[in-house]
Amino acid sequence: MIDNIIVDMFVTGLPLIPVFLGIYLVLRIREDFDMTVEGSFALGGAVVGVIIVAGGNPWLAMLAGTIAGSLAGLVTSALSLLLRLPVLMAGLVMSMALFSVNLRVLGMPTVSLSGQETIFTVIAPAPGREADIAMSIMLGVIVLLILAAFALFLRTEVGLALRASGLNARMVRSQGVNDRGLLVLSLMTSNALAGFGGGLMVQMQGFADVNMGGGIFLAGVGAVLLGVLFLNPTGSSVIRIVLAVLVGGLVYRLILVAALRFGLPAGDLKGVTALTLIIAVAAQSYLAPALRRYRIRIPQKPGPSVATTDEPTVLEREKTNA
Repeated sequence: MIDNIIVDMFVTGLPLIPVFLGIYLVLRIREDFDMTVEGSFALGGAVVGVIIVAGGNPWLAMLAGTIAGSLAGLVTSALSLLLRLPVLMAGLVMSMALFSVNLRVLGMPTVSLSGQETIFTVIAPAPGREADIAMSIMLGVIVLLILAAFALFLRTEVGLALRASGLNARMVRSQGVNDRGLLVLSLMTSNALAGFGGGLMVQMQGFADVNMGGGIFLAGVGAVLLGVLFLNPTGSSVIRIVLAVLVGGLVYRLILVAALRFGLPAGDLKGVTALTLIIAVAAQSYLAPALRRYRIRIPQKPGPSVATTDEPTVLEREKTNA
């Protein structure tokens, strides 16, 4: 049973890692809440499903789903900046609006991909345990590439400014950085990752559903908090950031898969998700201080020392620690 739980954890958990990475970007780096991901996740899946059913290339469908998700993030940022709405409110409005958009895209509540060519068709032509293992390997490669690209992005000048803006937005603006542009970039990137994850999930499960994004935000928050509990990533530790998302996402799915394997009704999964979130929040408050002394230390390359009496700015500290 344990090997089945592990395989199911990878098959169902790896497609969600890009989504959780986008949630981490807004939640921990920008220190904000964006519920657009619940709609953009389903939007990316809907676009991918419709294109594949129409006979389109599955990889091009993934690209289209990712672009659709990023456009949803662009609209959210426009609502926030132009109407001066909090990102949380703008995201909530967009998630509600995207339900109707997704239903229009699909044309019906559910679209099946049965018999259609997906990115997994070559390695897993027929369902079975061997197919699940092959999909897990392929998903692992895709997710590692996404995590590596995200880590490299955070080390660029724009990525450094983005990390610094979450620490001290006023200081970043005083350095001449366009904080409004960083908000647009972060929301577009987050929702593009959500759309990409939705496309992976649709092709893995074999259908697109208009309700598939429900609860994904809270699930992502729980996964992020679990990863933070285990690895304690800081704004300057890029390796810890991507590892925290990967570990937290897989542990979250492990909890759900194990619960199902041990006989929990599928209708109770929402309750397990809520309980996981509560435990993660409580652990942050009560267990995190005790776990810090046992946490694995990841060595970081020390930055050059600068002989000056002036206090370094946030951007300078980020560059030094990157």
